[in-house]
Amino acid sequence: MELDRELARELMGKDWVREAESLVDEVLAPRAGEVDRTGVIPSSHFEALARRGFYGFPLSEGMSPQLLIDTAATVISGCLATGFVWAQHLGALRSLLASDNEGLRGRYLADMLSGGYRCGVSYAGARTEPTVFAEPVDGGYVLGGATPFVTGWGYIDAVAVAARADTGASAAVATLLVPVREPENIAAERLPLIAADASATVRLAFTDTFVASDRVLSVKPVDDGPAGGVALSDWVNGGLALGVLMRCVRHLKECGADAGPHLAHLEALRERYGRVVGDLDATHAVRAEIAHAAVNAAAAGVVATGSRSVIARTTAERLVREATFALVATTRDPIKAALSRAFEPSGQPVGH
Repeated sequence: MELDRELARELMGKDWVREAESLVDEVLAPRAGEVDRTGVIPSSHFEALARRGFYGFPLSEGMSPQLLIDTAATVISGCLATGFVWAQHLGALRSLLASDNEGLRGRYLADMLSGGYRCGVSYAGARTEPTVFAEPVDGGYVLGGATPFVTGWGYIDAVAVAARADTGASAAVATLLVPVREPENIAAERLPLIAADASATVRLAFTDTFVASDRVLSVKPVDDGPAGGVALSDWVNGGLALGVLMRCVRHLKECGADAGPHLAHLEALRERYGRVVGDLDATHAVRAEIAHAAVNAAAAGVVATGSRSVIARTTAERLVREATFALVATTRDPIKAALSRAFEPSGQPVGH
């Protein structure tokens, strides 16, 4: 795929991790507490992401898995709510890039890469236990059912929705780019989250919602889910917990506590995580370690902060909620099982 020349020049040669650190220091981190308190992400956050090229950065020349995950985790470390909404857009972008629908790519790709057209995703509930259904009709599909989590409501223009599309002869999954700025026959129920609540995560219900065929990203058999694709998706999703861990370690340093052991653990996990891309079992194992480390670092931050941590909306209190959020956000059963084992009592007395 050939990028727009102006966009390609903008993406070329950037130190993306340093650019993300600058974004965090100048824009995201200073307002993270306010975003958490008000439940609203300022438009300036999305404008800054767009202005600095973060909606198209995965297509930058020389992009590697390690650079991608380090950059994503750094952005998320600045403001979890903002990073959570932004990360969904990158998932929709991957779907558009993989689509055979050239007309849809021609219509939206440039705007998605620039941040001018922002998207969410809903891929749950279309395979094992389908909850969203797409009935083929003349000119497209009619959606019915509900999807439990869609992030970014009110901030996004469309949602990439995966739905079960059984034709009678075979079971398929249709992925559709559904416009939501002026939704028709779509009901949204805001879900109160313990952390990243400003991400405006909702439950969407579809009632005879028509989606034209020119918005079809793909139609694939239900069993057409290669392990490599799942492994990559699960690996990318681990950037959320890694970003929370980074923020918790940063907080320890800001408190003047001895952050050395936590920093060393973070760097070891980050380096290991870069090596397991494509290995599903190893990805799940390291993700569990990262989420567990974030909880430990958040708890250490509470101890370092002292009694002020019991005051609502302090940084220490917020990070405990964010670390809890990271335990279950975008996780699968193997990650949960590993975490359950990690939280079992060791029998070792405190101080030994």
